[in-house]
Formats: sequence, structure tokens, C-alpha cells
Amino acid sequence: MKPRASSAQAFAEDDARTRAHFDALARAHPGDVRAVDWGSRASQELRFSVLASIGDLNGARVLDVGCGQGDLFAWLCAQGIRCEYSGIDLSPAMVALARQRFPENCFEVGNLMDTPAVCATHDYVLASGIFYLRAHQPDQYMQTMVERMFARCTRGLAFNSLSAWGDGAPDPEEYRADPLRALAMAQDLTSRVTFRHDYHPRDFTLLLYKDAPR
Repeated sequence: MKPRASSAQAFAEDDARTRAHFDALARAHPGDVRAVDWGSRASQELRFSVLASIGDLNGARVLDVGCGQGDLFAWLCAQGIRCEYSGIDLSPAMVALARQRFPENCFEVGNLMDTPAVCATHDYVLASGIFYLRAHQPDQYMQTMVERMFARCTRGLAFNSLSAWGDGAPDPEEYRADPLRALAMAQDLTSRVTFRHDYHPRDFTLLLYKDAPR
């Protein structure tokens, strides 16, 4: 789906806000979980483990959308998972940190709307925490991004979001997606979907698989 002009402008405004937010955090907390705005390393890694359940990532081509400072790659290595990993992020400061930590990997500044070179087809596409600061047309943004990400995988896509069903009072700065709407959106793309809302009180994950050949 190509976003309408008004949508594209709204998306760009949120991109700029997200970029400024994470550039500042990267400069303030390099290498720390606070740089990527997670509450704890444990909650970040819990989300990684759910995303990685999409399939056997060993030897696979993996694209990490919203890669930040490369924490997912570090976690994969700690689990003994060896894959052909690439990362993309809106924040130049984050990408600079990732390149410093893992110079052997490909990290690019950009987004899927711009179709940078790193976004060629991969076996799996993973995305953690890329939606929570969206303020303008966030439902439309999620749908557009999920369609873009799913088009770039050959085996599967895994992404998470804060949930409208989540515990506690919502933060007005955060986007909490409706899980049922997100699930319906996923089912429009593939009949093979796994929905997880059992691992964290404020979060859900969707695993979308390419349909098996008939």
C-alpha cells in the first residue's frame, strides 16, 4: 500500500519526532537499555524471545526493523543463533552505535517507505517497539508498515506493539494498538498467523507466516 499524500506527511512528522527522541537517548545512554527506552533488559529480551520464535533463524537472512543500537543481534549471538543479520533504524545516532558495536554487520539509516538498499528480501523480518511513539494516523501507519515488512520476507514476519488491552493507565505519549484490529490486518495478508498476548501485561506480538506452497 502506498500511503496517501496526507498520510505520508503525517508519517514523516512522526518519523522526525521518533528520530529526535532516540538520537537524544543514544547520546545520553549509549549501550544501555535506556537508550532504546525499554523499562528493563529483562523485558526487552523477553520480547526478543517471542519474536525469535517465528522460526529457525540459524543461517537465515534476518532484517531487524528499528534495530536501535543492535541489541537484538547481541541477544541472538548470546543464544548461539548465527544468521545473516541486517538492521535499519530512523535514528542516525542509534545506527552509529550499532556500527561501533558490530562493524561486521550491515546497519542502515532509513525506513521502509524510502526502500533503502538494506531492505531487499530477507527470510525473516523482525520489528520490536517500532510503533509506540506514533501519534498521527497510527493505525494506518501500522498497516502500511506491516504490509511493507511482510512483502520483504520469504518465510515470516514478527512484530510487537503495546496493547490497548494492557494493564495500567495509558501514557498519552504512547500508541497502544487494538489487538483485534491488528490480528484482522494480519489475517488479510496470510492465513497463517500466531497471536501472543500472554508474555507481558502491556504487549502483544503477531507472527505472520508466508502461506505454504500449494
